[in-house]
Amino acid sequence: MLAFPPDFTFIVQLVSFFLLLVLLNRLLFAPFGDLLEARRQRTEGLQEEAVRDQSEAEALARTIEQSLQEARARAALEAEAIRQAAREREAELFNQAKRDAAARLLELRTAIGSEREQAKQALRGDAKALAASMVEAVLRPAAAR
Repeated sequence: MLAFPPDFTFIVQLVSFFLLLVLLNRLLFAPFGDLLEARRQRTEGLQEEAVRDQSEAEALARTIEQSLQEARARAALEAEAIRQAAREREAELFNQAKRDAAARLLELRTAIGSEREQAKQALRGDAKALAASMVEAVLRPAAAR
């Protein structure tokens, strides 16, 4: 039981408690508190760094996406230019083929006309010879009779 005024042992216990408290504070509680504080600061620092890194990554992603869109737009323009050039080349080749075909057709018509005239001349000669031979055949038997 507690008596008033406290006796000498109480004062010794009280002094021992405070000495132990000071000793434990210096050896255990203060280093542990410093350790917790350092951990908290490191955690907050890492969180801030993570937020900065996240912002940088998002900015980089936006930059990359913008670059990709620009590259796609350039590629679409280049592809359209290539398609247009191909259409122009196709039209040019088609027109050249058309001109070549018309020239060849004219050559063939001229050659056919020439051959037709030669054939007509040959047929006229053959027709005259045949007519003469028919007249002779018809007239000779009559004279021979």
